[in-house]
Amino acid sequence: MSLVSKDKQAMLFSLIGFSLFAVGDLFIKFLADDGYQPVEIAFFLNFFYLPYLLLLSPILGGIKATLRTEKLWLHVLRGILGVGIFIINVNAFQKLGLSLSYTLMFVAPFFAAFMSAVFLKQTIHVHRWIAIVMGFTGVLIVLRPGLEPLEPAAYAVLFGAFLIATNHLLARRIGEDEPLMAFSLFNCIIAIQVFGVLNFWDSEMKIPDQEGWMLFFIISIFHMGGSLLTSKAFSMADTVIVAPFHYVQLLWGTGFGILIFSNVPDYWTGLGALVIVSSGIYLIYREHVRNVELTTATTAHGAIDQD
Repeated sequence: MSLVSKDKQAMLFSLIGFSLFAVGDLFIKFLADDGYQPVEIAFFLNFFYLPYLLLLSPILGGIKATLRTEKLWLHVLRGILGVGIFIINVNAFQKLGLSLSYTLMFVAPFFAAFMSAVFLKQTIHVHRWIAIVMGFTGVLIVLRPGLEPLEPAAYAVLFGAFLIATNHLLARRIGEDEPLMAFSLFNCIIAIQVFGVLNFWDSEMKIPDQEGWMLFFIISIFHMGGSLLTSKAFSMADTVIVAPFHYVQLLWGTGFGILIFSNVPDYWTGLGALVIVSSGIYLIYREHVRNVELTTATTAHGAIDQD
């Protein structure tokens, strides 16, 4: 597979994956509003994930190949970070709403791009930097630091964005040769253990009713699909190409907030979201132009060689 086609495939995986996460997050908000704590939601979701993964293991790389990984410590680290990310995000959905939570999360691509340049030595071209700075500017418009007071949950989301960026870089460091199942199995096992201990520690865990079980079933399908697709995307392409597609969750979150929860974003949140989305569209356009230029140059080079 050529570099150009691989990048396009990674973009598609990322777009679909983050969209699946957004739909799953909508149902998580329903659970949170119904009184479920983040640790309870996380435990029962991963309780569903594990059977799915084992059932799909033949097409995800197999259990034996997954357990033979030489990068176990990286997978374990991703799993630990995932625990923190989930708790922060669910708390934010409950206290800040989907739209504002997603907007604050989107500082993650800025973190990811900067960290990929420093730690992975990835080259970030000028147009990518422009898109990244635009996105970060959009976040600053929403936050208006020093002008508007923010809840502690908002600052927690910013830290969660840093953890998300770190998680993406770890996926890239692991690489696409690793079985796809490995990106989810170890995360799931770690989450079940950690959230299981947290739930049973005070013996006050809320047991789901029939509607609750159905919501957990639905969420687990969407989140598992999102996790597999985004992990694959970040493992096969540069972080700066894939990360901006995280912005699609902002569109979903804003739409859900308006249509379902009657939560209309204020002027500054709307303006910041517009700048953030525009930065993602700009990057997608520039990557398309770059891919066309690379394809044209390769074709021309081949024609010259044949002469």
